[in-house]
Amino acid sequence: MSELATPVRAALNAGLNVQALDLARGADVEANAPQAAEIAYLGALACARMDAIDEAEKWLARIDRDPLRDSPLGVEVWSLAGKIAKERFATTRDRSGAAARAHARAAIDAYGRAFSLGGAAYPAVNAATMAMLAGDLATAQSLARKALSALPPSRDHWDHASAGEALLLLDRTDEARTHYAAAHQAAGTRFGDVASMRRQLLLIGTPAALALAEALPAPQVIAFSGHMIDRPDRAVPRFPAALEARVAAALRDRIAALGPSIGYAQAACGGDLLFLEAMQEAGAQTQIVLPFPAAHYLDTSVRFAGEAWVRRFENAVARATRVVVATDEAFLGDDVLFEHASNLVQGMAFLRARELSTQPLMLTVREPGAVALVGGTAATTRNWARRSGLIDIIDLAALRGDGPRAPAAPATPAAVDAGAAPPRSRCLKSLLFADISGFSRMPEQYAPNFAEMFLGTCKRILDSLAQKPSVARTLGDGLFLVFDRPSHAATFAILLQRALAQVDWAALGLAPETGARIGLHTGPIFEIHDPVTDKPTCYGTHVNRTARLEPIVQPRNIFVTEEFAASLVAENERRFHCDYIGTMALAKHFGDARLYRLRWSMDD
Repeated sequence: MSELATPVRAALNAGLNVQALDLARGADVEANAPQAAEIAYLGALACARMDAIDEAEKWLARIDRDPLRDSPLGVEVWSLAGKIAKERFATTRDRSGAAARAHARAAIDAYGRAFSLGGAAYPAVNAATMAMLAGDLATAQSLARKALSALPPSRDHWDHASAGEALLLLDRTDEARTHYAAAHQAAGTRFGDVASMRRQLLLIGTPAALALAEALPAPQVIAFSGHMIDRPDRAVPRFPAALEARVAAALRDRIAALGPSIGYAQAACGGDLLFLEAMQEAGAQTQIVLPFPAAHYLDTSVRFAGEAWVRRFENAVARATRVVVATDEAFLGDDVLFEHASNLVQGMAFLRARELSTQPLMLTVREPGAVALVGGTAATTRNWARRSGLIDIIDLAALRGDGPRAPAAPATPAAVDAGAAPPRSRCLKSLLFADISGFSRMPEQYAPNFAEMFLGTCKRILDSLAQKPSVARTLGDGLFLVFDRPSHAATFAILLQRALAQVDWAALGLAPETGARIGLHTGPIFEIHDPVTDKPTCYGTHVNRTARLEPIVQPRNIFVTEEFAASLVAENERRFHCDYIGTMALAKHFGDARLYRLRWSMDD
């Protein structure tokens, strides 16, 4: 293993696939250097574990396999080639059709090559499983026996999983369960490895395989939301400071009962910080989402409870696995920023749970019947329930030993001078920028035909939508649209991409590989009236961010930010799939962004 590969493998072992891919992308290695093949393999593996199979194939295509021969890396590369073909098989609708059979043969061949090079059990048992799925039970059982014979006397978690799978194929289910239990124990916090074992059993899909998956419980992914400690001037106590110890104990008990966990939360005084402290004391991964920079967040959500809470905030942030600042700008009194952070907590939890082949849980500390304020705990819990998500409630009223309190009256807005302009607040929107690659090189004579085709296509698709954009602007090949929800923007983006993929670009004087580049982002913006056009428009840093995303999109693709992907999932929208592709630098030195590729779920 090369020194450059060590942190990438460590991230993969911990199930941190996103971080692993970013490390692989950032590895400073020449294309022909000895370490290049291993880094490319690890990048491909991270993509494959996130179901980004197209991207995994691109990473794997960088590797010249001949020089690897029978090296351990050669075995890994051929095994991953088999895994990719296996995933192609798994997502084929008709598994008895020609496409499925071709993918199965490719998987069996690649795994067979890996087995012949290294003689390891892992590729042999995968070839056996693919043979079974292809309907060749005799070959499957023959390969399963070879896999058992190839296992070493001293076994790691992968060896136990291979033994379990081989024994399953040989109908020795009780022995298989013993090995899967040993695999789970040996894997420890290597959540990505456990997820791979679970996916294999789900692929096999027999009642015995599904029952064995119970011996491989995934870590519990937790989205947390909780009320803050009461402010000193709160008229009706809800979470008094005296209740802190009971809430902390309840959280510790819940987390201990859940076992290995991964948590997502904001970091306000009260429920949030108590949850983060309990998770970190248990050695669990914690991901913190701040709605705006820490300096402002401390003023709105921490400092009023005392300087001790400020120190606890700083400690929790320092110990976090990752900290996300949803908006780099100041609070400015816009509660919608809390809603945005809440959506990210929920969506990121669902995205992570999907990687690990499990379902997330919402753990909440709240008062029954609390008013559903924008971005607050009651509103967050209600949104989670709409997605039919699991919810575990720590009831403040029960801990106080009394019934639910009447909700406190909302704060009275500050007086505004009669002659003053009303304050402007931001709203949460999903933004789309699109253009056509190579448009600037189009010969002049084709401009009218291009405009008729491009603008006409956009208009036809917009007319077909049930939810129209609130802002629509065009300039040349450029298109800017603003939608209320991520799903509205995603629907238009995919329909536009599909329509433009059918265009005869050569007839417009452009290269055949020409295509649309579409970027999508979600964030808080200012909507204003444009007196020049007499139409609504919008301003703000998130508009700029979306504009800097579009130029780096690959032609014929739709790239979306992590904020968009998480918000789309939080919307309870299942028609779309977002494949993580890595952290990339935005255009014009506008910083970096974690990006996903958007597609229809029906394309799986």
